[in-house]
Amino acid sequence: MSSCTYFGIPLLFLVLSRSPIQAETFELHRHKSPNQTSTEAVEIRDAVLFHTDQIVPDAQTTTSFEKQTKAVLQMLKTVIEEHQLSISELVKLNVYLRDEQDSSIFEQQLVDWCGKQLPAVAYVQTPLPNVNDSIGLDAVIAGKRIVSEKSSHSIHVRALPRGDVVYVSGQAEPGDLPTATRATLESLLKTIEHLNLNREQVIGIKCFLTPMADVSAVKSQIAEVFEVGPMPVVSYVEWIASSSRPIEIEMIVAAPHEDAESTVTYFTPPGMQASPVFSRVARIHGNQRIYLSGIASPTADAALETRAVFDRIELALEQAGSDLTHLAKATYYVSTSDASQQLNQLRPSYYDSKRPPAASKAMVSGVGYLDAELSIDLIAAPVTAP
Repeated sequence: MSSCTYFGIPLLFLVLSRSPIQAETFELHRHKSPNQTSTEAVEIRDAVLFHTDQIVPDAQTTTSFEKQTKAVLQMLKTVIEEHQLSISELVKLNVYLRDEQDSSIFEQQLVDWCGKQLPAVAYVQTPLPNVNDSIGLDAVIAGKRIVSEKSSHSIHVRALPRGDVVYVSGQAEPGDLPTATRATLESLLKTIEHLNLNREQVIGIKCFLTPMADVSAVKSQIAEVFEVGPMPVVSYVEWIASSSRPIEIEMIVAAPHEDAESTVTYFTPPGMQASPVFSRVARIHGNQRIYLSGIASPTADAALETRAVFDRIELALEQAGSDLTHLAKATYYVSTSDASQQLNQLRPSYYDSKRPPAASKAMVSGVGYLDAELSIDLIAAPVTAP
């Protein structure tokens, strides 16, 4: 079997004799959007998943969006080649835009860059850590094996090995930005300790902070917390905080394979309260994951928009062999208080209160899609294991 196989039936109907932990090949399947112009979901099985830092052009002066996009895509290509991977094995791109109107320009350049084998793509509008940058991205790329996590390139990469993966919902502690960052990281590490996991297994974190101009304080705290052991990859989004908590941080953690009755299980650590609309921790068991593109559905009414988004999500999950009771991770971007309120009101009608995904919700300046007030980015497990 080749290292990457594209096929026309859901992965969950394939049965292989090898152990999911010991697989030496992987399989990848892309589901197109209804208009066939983009990828709605990517199913990946038996792969090592390489996660990158947030890649930015780090421009010294203001330059065109087109030039900056070419720069970050070239940087990503270099990372892919250094780890003996392939552009055709891109699973997911998270794209950070200073101006969401540039999303159409990026989409065209992405098609020119990688052809028809498009990854799942999610957008959000946010300032970047460097004020001159107008675009950033991070990526998930599938591979057969870990060649090296050390690279001559300046972009940091962490490999999520075969086995389980744990998603920890965004947590936020009070204080000024440095104090809140340190306390939140310590709280997250305490959470994973309840699962017998440790900081060396943390693959990636995403920070929702305000203001982005003070991101250096966040970077310093992360560097200190992970001074011993491998550093996770990190991405940053500026959010509009609704409280005194200036930062929320979510976490991706590698875990050894653990048999379970379901492909995804949920956990509430001691001392934390369970919620009917999000889980504190979700764990995908085995090596089959489903990455959805960011889903938006612009309308003039926030309630109709929210329902339309969930309708699209349900269809995409069904095509990929999953459903709303097998979601592992959700990131909700909202740009208005009305969209936030409608999401809060309608989520309980879509989720099983015992099986909601781990999640973060961020009020942002734009959700990355023109005329939309809500977008949802999801990772799921299949309904049944192969």
